[in-house]
Amino acid sequence: MSIKPVYINLFKIQLPLSALLSITHRVSGMFIFFLVLPVSVFIFNLLLQSSDSFALFMDSYNTSIFIRTFVLFNILVFEYHVIAGIRHMLMDFHLISETLSSSNTSAMVALIFFFVISLLTILALT
Repeated sequence: MSIKPVYINLFKIQLPLSALLSITHRVSGMFIFFLVLPVSVFIFNLLLQSSDSFALFMDSYNTSIFIRTFVLFNILVFEYHVIAGIRHMLMDFHLISETLSSSNTSAMVALIFFFVISLLTILALT
């Protein structure tokens, strides 16, 4: 008796919101590890080298929309990862039920909280 492989088209499956939040939490973690942390360490090192390097970076930050957008994007990814991580920890400690409805509700609350925090971050940095 042979078992045939099953082809699952992932584009036709409608994942629940909680599953999408979980997947994007993992992707944001990889993005943080491979891009945000190394860039942040580089910028922090640059800022601490001398007052001239600090002034040069701040001048570049204030004049370049690319650098400002990149820094803002990194901050927003980090904020998203923290908020989704807190939600996962609350579920791990059984403070949020693992039923589909409560999982989707907590995912919606986490996304709303992220959008509020991201708007406040954008307003603070502009």
